[in-house]
Amino acid sequence: MQRPYVTIFSTMTIDGKIANSSKYSKLSCDDDFKLQHYLRSINDAVMIGANTAIIDNPSLTVRLVKGTSPYKIVVDSKLIIPTSLKIFSNPKRSIIITSNDSDPEKIEKFERIGVKIIKVNKNKGLDMESALQKLYEIGIKKLMVEGGGNLNYSLLFRGLVDEIWITISPFAFGGGISFLEKGELDEIKAELYIKEIKQLCHNWINIRYGILYPKKPIV
Repeated sequence: MQRPYVTIFSTMTIDGKIANSSKYSKLSCDDDFKLQHYLRSINDAVMIGANTAIIDNPSLTVRLVKGTSPYKIVVDSKLIIPTSLKIFSNPKRSIIITSNDSDPEKIEKFERIGVKIIKVNKNKGLDMESALQKLYEIGIKKLMVEGGGNLNYSLLFRGLVDEIWITISPFAFGGGISFLEKGELDEIKAELYIKEIKQLCHNWINIRYGILYPKKPIV
């Protein structure tokens, strides 16, 4: 399988949460935002899940550093997202990954405004291996993921992630939405190694991890 080089970027609390139970997720500092925009600028595309797209309505553009804004990709198995989201302000630079059995009328609605639709099979979740292969075939060689817990989980434990850039903020929720938000994580299912550590804004720490396993080769 040929697929993009995949990097997950996320900011979390010291107890591993990316948002609280009310979906509050403002955890970054200025240096962390700049690092996020830098990573966007060196990738061909940035990917989020449908829930993140609806709740946060991000633009996913490069603004805080010099560089070109990447393609914007939403993983949405049921096509629940509206066309009014900021990521569709330039629809020809937008991609939706959905299932083969999604509503044809909804697909046509997005295709009509210029959004590219990638359809894959669904079996206990979308076939992300096929999705990444199709992204590679259209020229996406480096992919940044700013996912929620479900998207992070589905990629990492299928061996489809090469690096994780985690910023640990000086906050704790004691509950909420985890960086990995699916399944029973009661055993070691992944092993990482540290590639770089940076201190941000005095009290934030960014750790750049490589993946030892599970990992599938890029080519």
